[in-house]
Amino acid sequence: MHVSFRLLLPFVLFAATLLSISFPDIAGSETLNCLECHNDIGKEQFVHSPFGAGECASCHQPQTGKRHPDDKGAVTPVEVGAKLCYMCHESLSGKKYVHAPVASGDCIACHNPHASSNAKLLKISGAPLCLTCHEDKFRHKFGHGPVEAGNCLVCHDPHQSDNRKLLKLGGAELCFSCHDRKGMTGKSVHAPVAKGDCVACHAPHGSNFRKLLRNNFPEPFYMSYDAENFSLCFGCHNRDIAADQRTDTNTNFRDGDRNLHYLHVNKPDRGRSCKTCHDPHAADQPKLIKKRIPGFGRWEIPINYEKNATGGTCTVGCHKPRSYDRSKAGDE
Repeated sequence: MHVSFRLLLPFVLFAATLLSISFPDIAGSETLNCLECHNDIGKEQFVHSPFGAGECASCHQPQTGKRHPDDKGAVTPVEVGAKLCYMCHESLSGKKYVHAPVASGDCIACHNPHASSNAKLLKISGAPLCLTCHEDKFRHKFGHGPVEAGNCLVCHDPHQSDNRKLLKLGGAELCFSCHDRKGMTGKSVHAPVAKGDCVACHAPHGSNFRKLLRNNFPEPFYMSYDAENFSLCFGCHNRDIAADQRTDTNTNFRDGDRNLHYLHVNKPDRGRSCKTCHDPHAADQPKLIKKRIPGFGRWEIPINYEKNATGGTCTVGCHKPRSYDRSKAGDE
């Protein structure tokens, strides 16, 4: 079948444009057909717009008096470093904290300037890109979901932020962008929660302890007493709070000098965990005291705690009502 060359001419010229991106050779009358030599770039899925449009001269410029490719430096970037990128792209270095490559103008530390197999022209996809510079400290028994998925950008901005560590949001607001804030308010709120300091207790990347806790805190409600079981709590609270049967300094939960923390916690078999009575985040009663705790089957043990200036009264389903008074010994 005979096809007129005149009909094919537009397609031939279009293909030639894609294969021979050119600009004048300043030293002579020839043109520089970039892809005749640089034919190993631009074959990936994602292509930088100027390159895809055949506009090499948007970023590269020939130098007067030099012939490419014979003379070194015959073709140079139009601008140096990030200044070249900012000719088209908005500056990403104006906030309080700036990612080191961005601050130094080294955009191509992360991005390929011509084409890439990865979105955003990234050299590598996901966490492996970050780990080309950052030390891999993120292998733990319990990993944070985004870290396990290799998605650092759930929490961190890759360019700049007004928050430390390039975090997208400050404090607990970042956590609440995924986690439910329900249960974080009440009559009494744990100090780190009130300050929005979730990472005081939880490791944001991963931990060898459940719930991403920074230190040991066992799951059971009842256990033999060992101070190491409460290493997380004792990072802030007095380690001797339940150590002595009698004290007038280690705890305010005492009847005279009778240590009621010792009474509840320091047992060889069924010592109570801190969380048996206390909620680690917030509660509708003073001292982070829960309203209910697991009992038997579906039944939950109720707790009604009333605080006063020198002690309080506890009415619970596990023993008869008891009052305590730090200023003097009360009835047992």
